[in-house]
Amino acid sequence: MARYDRDGGQVPTTLFECAAFHRSVKVHCPTCGREAVFHGAALWWLFQRKHWPDHLDYVPAKMRCTGCGRRGIPVRLSREAPTMVHLPLPDDAAWKRAVSRFRS
Repeated sequence: MARYDRDGGQVPTTLFECAAFHRSVKVHCPTCGREAVFHGAALWWLFQRKHWPDHLDYVPAKMRCTGCGRRGIPVRLSREAPTMVHLPLPDDAAWKRAVSRFRS
């Protein structure tokens, strides 16, 4: 369930909420400085297919830098356009099922 900030805006707590609220996920490697921005829905779909927990507290443990190989890359939410476009988006049927479960 989403949290709310002081202004009443929703703060996503899962990858699905990031996708539903049109947010991207930005990762920045502290070792080599490499950055990437993932589409929220594409990253959520990857986690769904691999049966990984999609809570934002667990996402950094699954991230790995493609430059230096470091694991545990910190993530933050962003509204930037995705730079990593190689991850497939969920098909319409899968997305509609997920939205239906989210609303109920």
